[in-house]
Amino acid sequence: MDGNLNFNCLLILMPPEVLDSVVVHELCHRRHMNHSRDFYDEVLRIFPDYKRCNKWLKQNGGAYFKRVLKED
Repeated sequence: MDGNLNFNCLLILMPPEVLDSVVVHELCHRRHMNHSRDFYDEVLRIFPDYKRCNKWLKQNGGAYFKRVLKED
């Protein structure tokens, strides 16, 4: 792994706290290259509201992208 972080440009359309949760998630992979308990402990230590934002993204992300892009 070369350590680069790449993000989908459509994330900019997400609510700011959801975008922040994705960035924290990816940054935590720099220390933990997996989805272990230690990884999620780190994510939650840095971003305590992560679970709520992740749930929102799973439930609304696809539809949100479609709705926002359709309005343009």
